[in-house]
Amino acid sequence: MKAIIFDLDGTLVDSMKYWRSVSRNFMKTKGIDIEDAVQHKMTTMNLDASLKYLKDYYKLEESFEELMRDFSRTVEDFYRNKVETKEGCLEILKYFKDKGMKVVIGTSTAAHFANIVIEKYRIDKFIDGLYTADSVGHLKAEEKFYTSIAEELGERPEDVFLVDDSYLALRTGKRAGLKTIGIYDENSKDTWSTIVSENKNSVKRLLELKNL
Repeated sequence: MKAIIFDLDGTLVDSMKYWRSVSRNFMKTKGIDIEDAVQHKMTTMNLDASLKYLKDYYKLEESFEELMRDFSRTVEDFYRNKVETKEGCLEILKYFKDKGMKVVIGTSTAAHFANIVIEKYRIDKFIDGLYTADSVGHLKAEEKFYTSIAEELGERPEDVFLVDDSYLALRTGKRAGLKTIGIYDENSKDTWSTIVSENKNSVKRLLELKNL
């Protein structure tokens, strides 16, 4: 294998519990409780798509611009002050980097927010690039998100690993031809059995990737 794509939220950083609470708390200010199915569907969306989806699904009266402004403030605060790396994050990135593999992050999170935590924990020392839904031009729910990254890296999809905690992202990555590896996240434990059954490899902790 020549390259590896890591998801960010729920994979390298322990942020999904905050993402869920941020989204839920934001919508509660509007008198709405987000359903679990809606929350799951948003895991492969970028911020723009998530807010448009919430606006349309719940028929919110505010303009998209108003929603984006208010929600962005909340998201920036939690990336700066609450999000931490998962155990073994930097060590596993360095491990693959030292093996000569191309190591990148592929995320639905906007670059502005992703870079806050990447720079804070010096993740940038061990990666060759950050690919977002905005920069790639495709959502993580689209196969072209992954094939475009592989092409950008100059590699065939079958020579690229994908590590992700979302069963939806893993399904898409597999359809795109990547070698998928599921990783456990406490905040999506209800889908862990699905991840294990659908992927040849799955790990509970980042450092277990050394054994594959």
